[in-house]
Amino acid sequence: MVATIGMATLDYLYVLEEHPEADSVTRALEHQVVVGGLAGRGAIAARRLGGRTKLFAACGTGVHADVLKAGLEAEGVECAWVAYDQPSQHSAVLLARHGGTRTIIWLPQPMADALMVERLPEFLEDVDVALLDATDGTLASAALDECERRGVTTVIDTGSGRPWTRSLLGRGDHVIAPEGFARRETGHSAEQAALELWGESCRTVFGVTQGPRGGVFTTGKEPECLQRWDAVPAPVVDSCGAGDTFHGAYAWALAQGMDAAECFATASWSAALKVSQLGNAGIPTLDELERARREGSAGETA
Repeated sequence: MVATIGMATLDYLYVLEEHPEADSVTRALEHQVVVGGLAGRGAIAARRLGGRTKLFAACGTGVHADVLKAGLEAEGVECAWVAYDQPSQHSAVLLARHGGTRTIIWLPQPMADALMVERLPEFLEDVDVALLDATDGTLASAALDECERRGVTTVIDTGSGRPWTRSLLGRGDHVIAPEGFARRETGHSAEQAALELWGESCRTVFGVTQGPRGGVFTTGKEPECLQRWDAVPAPVVDSCGAGDTFHGAYAWALAQGMDAAECFATASWSAALKVSQLGNAGIPTLDELERARREGSAGETA
């Protein structure tokens, strides 16, 4: 069982020829409404690969919350929502047709209170792996406490970092950070940063993602523990949510008992397939993932 805890949001995707200039009126070439956020899209990634998956997240009220809930329920994700009387989180994502670059305009999710934290013990029953983001420090800290009490393996996505993120890292089993965060925290290259941060900031694996260059990870503080995974070449149609998909697939692979190298390979293939299509259409099922790996391609690159 994989559990995702953190932010789930609704993304309104608009495909444009190019990013708009100020005071312009731009026609959308395509439009989709999809579930986003690390917890939301990560849960979909794990679920499509075949794992029983559940989500614990806050939402607001109104039509955006209704559509968000329906989107996750349609994927077969077991959802535990805590609703707050405020507009529900959602984003407008502007995608340029050429290159898949994006501009995101977002509203934040409601933040956890004591009543939400009290629901964590029940939610975490029968969970093998918990994937956490750092968007809500109170929720992430409480989830790490409960996972430790229950012996649940944890995966932390640092994202770009919040004021409380660094304080959470030493309490996680697997920590995955983008290169920008790792460099900012240490002032070193990805390889050096992974080794330094492993020594103080995780229990099992510390990974540093490098986008189209793949990434590095370590299972110890010695240089010989350092390994690299390669990115999978793919046509970039929509890069929004690649990281969410990567982390969800990693958590699923970990729950299947895969070693770190295979977890990162599975995550890399899943992210490549995701970006090759608009919205969440490219997030693969297990059959689609295995077929792509056999064929050695996530699609035709330009």
